Amino acid sequence: MSLALISDIHGNLDALEAVFADIDKRGIEKTYFLGDVVGYGPNPEACVDFVTERCSLHLMGNHDHALLTAAIGFNPVAKQAIDCLREQMRPGDGDDDKQRRWDYLAGLGQIQEEGRFMFVHASPREPIYEYVLETDATFGKEKLEKIFKKVNRICFVGHTHVPGVMTEEPRWHGVKELGYEWEFASGKQIINLGSVGQPRDRDPRASYLEVDGELCKWHRVEYDIQTVIDKVRLVDCLDERNGLRLLEGR
Repeated sequence: MSLALISDIHGNLDALEAVFADIDKRGIEKTYFLGDVVGYGPNPEACVDFVTERCSLHLMGNHDHALLTAAIGFNPVAKQAIDCLREQMRPGDGDDDKQRRWDYLAGLGQIQEEGRFMFVHASPREPIYEYVLETDATFGKEKLEKIFKKVNRICFVGHTHVPGVMTEEPRWHGVKELGYEWEFASGKQIINLGSVGQPRDRDPRASYLEVDGELCKWHRVEYDIQTVIDKVRLVDCLDERNGLRLLEGR
């Protein structure tokens, strides 16, 4: 049975619905969510409801954590979005739906291990906030050496919004170079799903990963970005750049 992996939805309901339409069309029966259901986008509550119903695994991302605590170290636009959404989503007296969503976020796990597979949002060393970047293959070799010590065999991550594979040499393999497919190698590897709601690899299409036996396949899904931009503009405390950046996939 194949498995769909999604991450970094960031309140983008239109992208999320398009991705699940593609997942359903392909007959993929099980989906894991690797964090960041909120942040940047205009529909965080609807996205929480959606993944609560449709996903079998739920992990915490840095924006989910920041919503519950504080957006420390975030850039001004990202911090503004978190502060805005916190006011929107914070539970109030007698609002059972808001309380349910808040409890869902507070209960998100950080790491899931299943045989040779590990699932985290960010990195196996620091599962919520640490980035595994393409540039680490050149400039962060000591960092990667420590990170790979935490990996048994294969670790799936999101967080950077850039899909691809980091192998232990180290070497970064981008999805275009791979032809959007990766067969598991013999050594350790960290596999990034890309982002559903805010891709940053200059491809505006939503990204998710299908794992089928020994093969990983990245699927890119088009959706109506202008609708999301219009929704962002209707939320007074969201910067319109949160929507406009989607046009360029950055």
